This record gives sequence, structure tokens and C-alpha cells, in this order.
Amino acid sequence: MDEQWLPMIDSNRCTGCGECIAQCPTEALGHRNGKAALVHPHLCIYCADCETLCPVGAIQLPYLICKLDPNERDNS
Repeated sequence: MDEQWLPMIDSNRCTGCGECIAQCPTEALGHRNGKAALVHPHLCIYCADCETLCPVGAIQLPYLICKLDPNERDNS
């Protein structure tokens, strides 16, 4: 199953300042009801700029942590 991971925007924390929208390199973000929203999710490249720029921490990018099994390590 091909899964696209996307930024999660907490509309309760978002102040609508627009900093993330102005800096989004693909214009995936926009305003919806005065708050930042992922209006074009297919354009998101998961660069993390929005998460880094948000002054109130309203944007989070989910990620998966994988633990390497030492028995499966490639020793080549």
C-alpha cells in the first residue's frame, strides 16, 4: 500500500499568520477559514519547512521510527 504522509495542522493553535503559506515551496498550503490548511496535498513534498517556520508549533509532520535488527544488518 502506497501511503503519502502529510503535515498535520492544529487549527486550534494556528493563528493564521500565513508564514507557512508564504514559504511553502510547492504552494500546497493555503488559507481556509482564516487558518493555514493543506489545500493541495498532492503538491506536498514533505520538506518540513512549514513545521520549522510555524511560530506557534501548530504544524507537525508525522514520521516513522524504525529500529534496525542487528541480525538483519547488511555486512557487505
